[in-house]
Amino acid sequence: MRIVHLIESLTVFCFAAGVGFAAALDPSVPVFVKRYCVKCHNADSEKGDRNFEPFLANPGKTEHHEILKEMLDQLNLGEMPPRKKNIAQPPNGERRQMVTALENYLAAIESSKAPTATVMRRLTRHEYNYTMRDLLGVDTAAADATGLFPEDPRSHGFPNYGPAQALSGRQLQIYIKAARSYLDRALVFGQEQPEVQQWTFKPEDLIHTKKNVGTVRYRVISSDREHLDIGHGKPAESGPTYPKAFAVRGVPKDGLYCIRVRATAVGRKNPYAPELFPVDLSHPLQLGLWHVPGMAFLKKRTNVGRVFIRAFDLTDKDPKNYETTVWMPAGSTPFVHWINGVGASKRPLRKVIQRYHPEARRKTPYEVDRLKEAGLLVPKDALVQKIWISDLYQGPRVRVFEMSIEGPLNDQWPPASHQGIVGKETDKTSLDVQQILLNFASKAFRRPVQLEEIARYIGFVQSQVASGMAEDEALKQALTAILTSPRFLFLDEGGATKEKQLDDFQLASRLSYALWCSTPDERLLRLAAERRLCQPSTLKMETERLLRDPRSEAFIRHFTDAWLRLDKIGSMPPGTKHFPTYFRDRLESAMKNETYHFVSHVLQGNRPISEFINARYSFLNGALARHYGVPDVKGEEFRRVVLPIQSRRGGLLGHASVLTATANGVETSPVTRGVWVLESLLGKPPSPPPPDVTPIEPDTRGSVTIREQLAKHRNVAACADCHAKIDPWGFALEFFDPIGGLRAHYPGVKGRGKGRPIDAFSRLPSGEQVRHGQDLRQLLVARKTELTRNLTQKLLLHATGRKPTFRDQKTVNRIAKQSLDGNNGFRDLVHAVVNSELFARR
Repeated sequence: MRIVHLIESLTVFCFAAGVGFAAALDPSVPVFVKRYCVKCHNADSEKGDRNFEPFLANPGKTEHHEILKEMLDQLNLGEMPPRKKNIAQPPNGERRQMVTALENYLAAIESSKAPTATVMRRLTRHEYNYTMRDLLGVDTAAADATGLFPEDPRSHGFPNYGPAQALSGRQLQIYIKAARSYLDRALVFGQEQPEVQQWTFKPEDLIHTKKNVGTVRYRVISSDREHLDIGHGKPAESGPTYPKAFAVRGVPKDGLYCIRVRATAVGRKNPYAPELFPVDLSHPLQLGLWHVPGMAFLKKRTNVGRVFIRAFDLTDKDPKNYETTVWMPAGSTPFVHWINGVGASKRPLRKVIQRYHPEARRKTPYEVDRLKEAGLLVPKDALVQKIWISDLYQGPRVRVFEMSIEGPLNDQWPPASHQGIVGKETDKTSLDVQQILLNFASKAFRRPVQLEEIARYIGFVQSQVASGMAEDEALKQALTAILTSPRFLFLDEGGATKEKQLDDFQLASRLSYALWCSTPDERLLRLAAERRLCQPSTLKMETERLLRDPRSEAFIRHFTDAWLRLDKIGSMPPGTKHFPTYFRDRLESAMKNETYHFVSHVLQGNRPISEFINARYSFLNGALARHYGVPDVKGEEFRRVVLPIQSRRGGLLGHASVLTATANGVETSPVTRGVWVLESLLGKPPSPPPPDVTPIEPDTRGSVTIREQLAKHRNVAACADCHAKIDPWGFALEFFDPIGGLRAHYPGVKGRGKGRPIDAFSRLPSGEQVRHGQDLRQLLVARKTELTRNLTQKLLLHATGRKPTFRDQKTVNRIAKQSLDGNNGFRDLVHAVVNSELFARR
C-alpha cells in the first residue's frame, strides 16, 4: 500500500545519567538479621528456601538487595519473625527502626542508579477504541474494528505497562485496516442524507424450523401464523430469532435505529412439575436483544461479533411493544432470544412428554420391532405422528408477534463524525486539505503541529490526486497515515530535553488517559497551550471535572479490571452442568457490573478506602441478588442494596467477580485466593514457586478436600514456609464456590451432592486466627496502611505505565500517610496521586 511510505519511523526516547553515590547500609540491619532471622534462614535449614548467611558475610553486595526487599515486605506485614514458641520477637521500636533503615537504604540504592528510562507507551486496545470514538465521533462499541488486535500483554495486571508493550510490522498492518474502517464510517463524501425506512416482520419472516424432529411433531409458528414461540427446548430453537431475508444485507446505512418487538411471556404458571425446567419461574421471562455486523455471525453457539443491547422483562398478560434505539453499522441485523430460558437442552420437553403427554410421541422403528417380537398388536400408523406437541404444551416460552426496525434516525447531516473532521462540506472537490490535515493532526497528536510537520501528508494528497486518485480517497489515506503514526499510537511522555517534568501537553494526555482512557478534550489542550494546566489549582480543578464526566466510567472499568484482576473472568468459565445460572442469568457480566458500580460509588462519593473491605452494601440486579440469596430485588437495573446483617457479602471479598476471577471454573483454591489478597489488596505478592515443585492437581472426584491436598503439599520443605504465608489469607474464602455462590460443604464425589463441610480455620504467621470472611475483613482493615499504600501504587501504575520503584516509595508513603491522617476518601486519594511529583514526572 502507498500509505505505508507515509508512516513515520518510531523513536523511543530515554534518559541517561551517571551513577551517583554508593549507599551505606545501617549497621543495625545485619545485627537484627543475626538476632532474629538467621536461626531459621541458614545454610542448614533454609526455611522458605532462604539462606541469610551470605548476606551477613557481606551485607553490602548488590545481589542481596532483593533479599532486603523481601525482609521489608515481611516486616511490614508483621509475618516475620513468625509468632511461634522459641522464636524471639523484636520489640515494636526495634521493628520500626529496622523498617526505616531498610526503606532508607533501598531508596538510596535506587537514587544512586540511573533514572528509570521513560518508555513510550503504546495505546492499549481499549484506549485506542476510546480515542477513536472521541477523535472521529464513531460508535466503536457497536462497530469494533479492533477484533484482530493482539491481546495486550499485562504486567502486574495492567495492560498499559510500557516495558511489556511492543509493535510488530503485522500489528501495524492491522492498525492501518482498523483506522481505515473507522474513517470509512466517519466520512460521508458524496452521500445524501438517507431516508428513514421502516421494516416490519411477521412470524413467518423471522424463522424457519422443521416441523418434525425425531419422534416429536411441533410448530414454532402457530397454525394461524400470528405468533412464534421460543422455548420448547429443542436445539433447533436455541439459535437467534431474526428476520432471515433482511439479514442477508442488514440495515443499509450506519446510524440510529429504533427496534420494536411485540411479545409476551406464556406458560410461566403451568401444571407441570417445577423441577422439569432449569429456570426460576418465580421471576419474569426475559427477551434479550442483540445485533450482529452480518449474517455470518448469526450461527448458533457462537458469541463472536454479537453486541448485546438490552433485556426486557416480559409481562404474562396481553402482548406489549418493547422498543429501544441503538446505533448500528451498515449491514447489521438485530435478533432476539429468550435470554433466561431453557437453552438448547432437549431434556425439559422430553420429560414433559414422558410424564404428561406420552400420546404426543410416536413410536420409533426399534420400538415397533420390539412390540412385534413380543407378539403384540401394532397399529399400521404406529410410525406416524398425528398430534402436535405445540397444541398440548403448556410450559414456559417467549411468544413473539412482530418485530420492526426503523431508521436511520440521523438528527443532522452530514453527521457529527464527518463535520468533526472536514466540516459540513460533502463535496470531495471543495476541500481545504491543508487546513483539514493541520486541524486533524493537532487533535490526533494531542498537541499543536506546525505546517512543516504535516507537509509530507499534504504533498501525498496532492501527488495522488494529480495521479488520478479521487480526492476523498487520497485524503482518507493521509488521515490513515496520521492515525498509524507513532505520534498517535504512542504517548510521548519522554523527550530529548533534560527536563524531569512533563510539559503541559504531555500532562494533558497523561491526565486524560488516566481518568478517561482517551484523548484530551479541547479544554485540556487549551489550558496546556496557556501553560496553566501544570498549576496545582488548575490541575485539581481539571481532575475534578474529568471525574464528574461520564467518560470517567472507562477509568472505573479498566482500573478495576487491572487492580482486582477481573480481566481473568471468562478465561476459564464454569461448566453448564454444575453452574447453569452462570450462563442463563448472564452472571459473568452482572458480577463485573456489581464491582464497577461499587468502585464508582466509593469514588464519586469519596467514601473511605476501608469501605472497599467492610462495606455493608452492594449494587445488585435481580439475577445477582438471586445468586446471593438477597430477597426483593428484581429487574435488570442495578441499584444500591443494604445487605442483611448476617450476610457474608459486603466489600470486595464478597463480590462474585473477585471470587470467580480467583477460581478456575471447576474448584477453588486457598492458594490462588490468598495470592490475590496479598497482591491485589496488600501489595505484597509472594515469590513464585520453585520450578521443580509439582503443582497441585485438581481433584475433580471430590475424594479429598483442598486442605488435605495442601497439607501434603506443605510436607515439601521448599513449599511449607511460602504456603504458611499464603494459604491463611485464602482459606476464609472457601465458603464461596467457583462462581461466588455461598456453600457450607464441598461438592460430593464426582460433583454430586454434598461432600465434607468447609473448614476455613487458619492462622497467619503473625499469630492472628482466621475463621471466616468477617475475620479476614477485620484483619485487612487493621492493615489500612498497607491497603492505602498499595492502592496508591496501583493508581500510579495505571496513570504512568510504570511501576513505582524504591526511589518513589517516600512519595508513595507520604501520599498514603496524608490520606490516613486526614481520613481522606478514595476521590481524595486520586487527587493526591494526580497532584504528586510522580504523576507529573517523565
